[in-house]
Amino acid sequence: MFFFLLSANLLLLLHGEVSVWEEELRAHPFTDVTLSCHFSFVEGTENLEFSWEREDIREEYEVDDDEQFYRFFRYYDFFEVFTKLVYQFGNNTEQLEDQNAMYEGRVSVDRNEISEGSLSLLLRNVNFMDEAMYKCSAITPDGRGESTMKLIVEDSEMPQVQFDKIGEEDVATCISKGWYFAPNVTWLDRGERDLSNHSTVEVLEEQMNGLYRVYSVLKYPVKLNEKYVCHIKETDQNYKPFRIIRRYPSKCKPEGKSENGCISPQRSQHSLIFTECQVYQALLGTLGT
Repeated sequence: MFFFLLSANLLLLLHGEVSVWEEELRAHPFTDVTLSCHFSFVEGTENLEFSWEREDIREEYEVDDDEQFYRFFRYYDFFEVFTKLVYQFGNNTEQLEDQNAMYEGRVSVDRNEISEGSLSLLLRNVNFMDEAMYKCSAITPDGRGESTMKLIVEDSEMPQVQFDKIGEEDVATCISKGWYFAPNVTWLDRGERDLSNHSTVEVLEEQMNGLYRVYSVLKYPVKLNEKYVCHIKETDQNYKPFRIIRRYPSKCKPEGKSENGCISPQRSQHSLIFTECQVYQALLGTLGT
């Protein structure tokens, strides 16, 4: 009996293949990316079943109360109640009836490459909601396996906002980079009045990657005990806003100091964190205030 079990286990190991690994891929918004997946036991479409599914990237978020917690749940747990299927293939054809609508018309697998063991997924026109873990699973009479890839959609840098001095004049500065399109910068005061006419804005293209960096100075008679909001908005090809970031200079928390002694607020990337400095970030046109 022991010999039979051992032989059966050896046969299973030789006959099947279980491959599990994780890779990370970074992409910019509006670009096309290929999520790689390859198995040696895949030699064609006959008797092949495979699928691509997504799982949300789990991160810890700092919130102050239940209201903010449920706001995070609404924004970040979207796929808890919707199908996670991105792409499916079986019976020698695509099976997309249960596909998540967000991926409709945006994903494909090159059938000419399947005979070489490649089940790589082409994802077109990447956006921030595509950031997730993607699992490729395949099964044939000769084996089965799965691989996982983490897709990170590069975000712009959280604006660095602080009080400063130019000569004897108190000013507020706002610096940010990594914008895919040239962003618009607006300065507001505590009463949401537009102070942009009192500011200068310099938008430079970073030659290496084509992204933009913005530098703005508010020269309105700045008072260090006042609130000034740096409001950066990026629009898509149709001039519709899809990202908004608001930040303002504060001396509320000594997270770090600049050369002139001014205090800059805490920075945050790829997560929405409410601090005493009241930093607000919204993605995809949703303002988290």
